[in-house]
Amino acid sequence: MRCLLIRHAQSVANAEGRLQGHAEFDLTKTGRWQAERLFQRFQMECLEPTHIYCSPLRRTLETAQIVSRSWQVPLIEWDQLIEYNLGVFSGLSWEEIGARHPQMARAFRQSGDWGAVQGAEGLAQRRARGRRVVASLVDGHGGGDVIVAFSHGGILQHIIAALLGSERTWGIRVRNTAVFDLTLDESLWHEPGDVRLDTRHWRIHCFNDAAHLEGDYGAAEQTGSAKEA
Repeated sequence: MRCLLIRHAQSVANAEGRLQGHAEFDLTKTGRWQAERLFQRFQMECLEPTHIYCSPLRRTLETAQIVSRSWQVPLIEWDQLIEYNLGVFSGLSWEEIGARHPQMARAFRQSGDWGAVQGAEGLAQRRARGRRVVASLVDGHGGGDVIVAFSHGGILQHIIAALLGSERTWGIRVRNTAVFDLTLDESLWHEPGDVRLDTRHWRIHCFNDAAHLEGDYGAAEQTGSAKEA
């Protein structure tokens, strides 16, 4: 089973330095360009997914619609891929948070505890949701499946931690339209012992990869293909 996890393209909130959470924002012009570049990358790679999932938030849905427009597979909105809820901080800049919610802002800065933020999704809840996503992907798909899932930088960290079997959630600065591409043997996923140590069954092909945004990616790829031929 192959699984590609992708962060959405640049949104208006990304460009303005706002926290997003469940707040709705459109893509910027740059964001639409980023999504188009990812579309071109997957076209060159001849990627043909069997399943496409997407967070229902507008910035992610718009990214997915641009990237998946040539694929003959339905785009399925999946609530579990939504960004984690930032409560009353959603949609605000840190300056606005400090002005509107000074006590909460102070408590959060001191502790880093999202439990101090009204309405926010706690760390344990995020972790549990990341595990649910992975369980659904592994248990709901077969060996020949190629899954593409469009999500968000925050919750992707918890999904990736669950995929890697990490007891910790590591902070990753996920780039807009970055790709995490992994293959795994879902038939052995729940097996204990040395099989978990055998890298033939668990492969990372690219990690936080946004090479399609660098330089003239398409021309470089075509030149490389020509040389190989």
